[in-house]
Amino acid sequence: MNDTSSVIIDLGAVIVAVTDGRPLTLARQGPAFDAAEAQSIARGFEIAGDALPSGAFDPTRHRTLELGLRETVSRRIGVNLGYVEQLYTFGDRGRHPREREGGPRVISVGYLALTRETQMPVPESTAWRQWYDYFPWEDWRDGRPAMIDKLIAPL
Repeated sequence: MNDTSSVIIDLGAVIVAVTDGRPLTLARQGPAFDAAEAQSIARGFEIAGDALPSGAFDPTRHRTLELGLRETVSRRIGVNLGYVEQLYTFGDRGRHPREREGGPRVISVGYLALTRETQMPVPESTAWRQWYDYFPWEDWRDGRPAMIDKLIAPL
């Protein structure tokens, strides 16, 4: 039976830094998640087995969505965010796996956050990853990526 009386607002961020001309993003590796984090992520802010920093909005503790994101990221991974911009909100009924499995409705709010890689140490469970590992077709540093002609253009 679906819980129609409750809603979870999940706040997630793509945290980006540029070091030596290389765009990087901060990713969390799954085995290090505690139970609350694993449930919060629940396949909502996950990319290729890594997860974006995320957590639930707490209306009693967080004055705004952005402050909730900043507090969650700071508490969970020790990163103080610089510029933060809300990029999207997804709330379609049945979109999130938790709701389809009978859980509460999930509203996902995604942010882009900028910081500096050298600004802070990160926990072992978190690593700076090459942006282009996730988006290789966007890497034009050495010319047109070969994968565009091989995989994307034929579509």
